[in-house]
Amino acid sequence: MKIRGVDFVMLQVSDIVAATEFYRDLLGLRCAIYSAEDRWAEFDCGNVTLVLHGGETVAAGGTGTRVALAVADIDAAHAELDARGARLLSPVQDYGVCRAFEVLDPDGNPLLLHHRADGTFGP
Repeated sequence: MKIRGVDFVMLQVSDIVAATEFYRDLLGLRCAIYSAEDRWAEFDCGNVTLVLHGGETVAAGGTGTRVALAVADIDAAHAELDARGARLLSPVQDYGVCRAFEVLDPDGNPLLLHHRADGTFGP
């Protein structure tokens, strides 16, 4: 067996409406599929699909899953999310190969927003 790549990343969320609004309205991702009845939303992130699935309960602090979202301007992204009241976990950190920071979604799932030093993104 050979893994070919990532088809999607799925996060369990407690409120599909609030989570969809966060990813669509605050982060600006395009919602490709949404079903409140099925508690399901899919976001086109360019090189991977992000899926939100509504569950009965979500553990405090999320599931521990990390999703890395590439941005063109890490400093501008941090400033915009801070100004819009997002729950930022850190300032922009420099790791050499990339600069990044973490932000929480409404269920406490940490997201890593990052920009690679060489400007590339994806696999």
